[in-house]
Amino acid sequence: MLITITSLTGSPGASAATLALTWTWPRHAIAVECDPSGGQALAVFDPGGSLGHRGMFEAMLAARTMPLPRALWQQAITLPDGTGRHFLLPGSRTTRTAESLQWQRLVEAVRGWESVDVLADCGRLRARGTPHAVLGSADLVVLVVRNDRHSLRALASSADVVREEIGLLGSADDGLVVVSQVSAGAQRFGVKEIDRQLGKLGLPVVGELPWDPSAAAQLTDTFNPGKRFERSPLLERARQLGLEIGKRAFARSRRLREPVRHVPASGLSSQREVVRRPQALPMPRPVREGEQHAGG
Repeated sequence: MLITITSLTGSPGASAATLALTWTWPRHAIAVECDPSGGQALAVFDPGGSLGHRGMFEAMLAARTMPLPRALWQQAITLPDGTGRHFLLPGSRTTRTAESLQWQRLVEAVRGWESVDVLADCGRLRARGTPHAVLGSADLVVLVVRNDRHSLRALASSADVVREEIGLLGSADDGLVVVSQVSAGAQRFGVKEIDRQLGKLGLPVVGELPWDPSAAAQLTDTFNPGKRFERSPLLERARQLGLEIGKRAFARSRRLREPVRHVPASGLSSQREVVRRPQALPMPRPVREGEQHAGG
């Protein structure tokens, strides 16, 4: 399966979410850095540079003398989670080298890894060099959005643009799900309420990642975990989210690969679904201090 993780402008968290999900994924998985702004994860897990220069750009060079899937896999490193089944394929270190990558060719190559699920960090939507070929080829796209009034309103007002950017065919296409990201100091809304409102736009909310800067820093800054890292709120929630995301991606992957059933021309008009664009989306009510948090 190919699952991509992305975020809106002003809603960071795609990189931490990708690595947290990969770290806790129930099957063999590899985090692939497709962020056009450049990858940083190799420096987190190999700060001394003992592994040398690794990444997709180096794989493209090596593919002159070997198959690309093999060249890519040789560039991967094993994540130090103790399982031996979670990996990282570093991205390009700069925007310039990222722009030189042949994304469609890379997608076709990683699709050949049938025994491992691919979780691709695509950075922020509508950024310079967005890897549209990766987003459009995904079995499921996970959009990380900050749980605050401004970010949720921005997503609601740009739902059609987001789908177009990802390459989905209207609101009936279930290839996009939302994960809310709690941030410090912002009004927080209940997950069930966000799902109720965004669900009207065909944007189901599958869960929420907590505000856990200490655990997130281990994955995006300097890896020096303490004893509580494996039981941190971030990883605990990522384990739950991974099961739901994996289930949805697997179901859609099977459905997309089923043989197409031919519909008689006479029945097309009666089966065509009319999608009406909603007028306005009311914002969910914030969870106040001391109040039960709906959905989690």
